[in-house]
Amino acid sequence: MVALRPGRARMGQTYTFVGLTADGRSPFLDMRVLGDDEDPALLARDLLGEHLSCTRIEVWDGQVRLLVIGHDPGDLYGAVAE
Repeated sequence: MVALRPGRARMGQTYTFVGLTADGRSPFLDMRVLGDDEDPALLARDLLGEHLSCTRIEVWDGQVRLLVIGHDPGDLYGAVAE
């Protein structure tokens, strides 16, 4: 943990959200910095609802895929080694 001067907030974590269609195309990519109290899985669900052409959203932390969120509420996958 980095020591901070009083009054300075710690920078959040940067995630990349990749929207994918059924045929694997990517109509959008969104990079966001999320605070410690923000859940990237919840944001991925929101993005999936906004982008109706997408069947799933991949959440990346750098070069590591963390999650895949699909339209099925039970469609939540952890990182997959490729």
